[in-house]
Amino acid sequence: ERIGGSRLLLTHASPYYEALLGPGTVEGVSGVVKPDKDFSSAAHRALIGQLHALGNAPLPAELDVRLELICLAAKLRDAPSAGPNAAARVLERCERAVRDSLCADNCLAVLLQLKPCAADVPGLVDAAHAVVIENVAAVLEQPNRHTFVEKYPKAAMSIMHSIAL
Repeated sequence: ERIGGSRLLLTHASPYYEALLGPGTVEGVSGVVKPDKDFSSAAHRALIGQLHALGNAPLPAELDVRLELICLAAKLRDAPSAGPNAAARVLERCERAVRDSLCADNCLAVLLQLKPCAADVPGLVDAAHAVVIENVAAVLEQPNRHTFVEKYPKAAMSIMHSIAL
C-alpha cells in the first residue's frame, strides 16, 4: 500500500526522516521510503498523519494500532535531533492513552504487543503487569493467555511469581 506524505513536513517533524530523505540517499532521490515490515500499514498511516500534525493529530481508536504506533514511534524517537521530534510527542501521547485505558480485558494484549519494544516503554509495561496481577482471575479467562505464556514464558513465570507472593 502506498502512503503519501509531505517531504517538507516529514523532514521537519522527524530527524529520522530528515536523515532518510536527505540529499544523496536513495530515498532522498526517489522520494520513496520503504515501510518497516514489522508494522502494519495502519500503523504507518497513523505515524505519517501524526508527523504531518507534529504529533498532535487524533490517535488511532484501535488499541492494536496504538500499540504498534508506540513501538514504531519509539524506533524513531531516539534519532539525534537539533529540532522538533514529533515521534517523541506521539510516543508520549500514545503511552498516556493506553495507560488510561488499561484494564483486565486488554492488559495481556498490551503486554503481547509491547514486549518487543518494552525497553522503550518500561512504565507502560510495568503498569500492564500491575493490572494483570490485580485482576488475575479475569486475566486467566482471556483467550490470549496461552499465546502470552507460549511467547514469553519467563515473563509469565515472573507474573505468576508476583501473584504467589
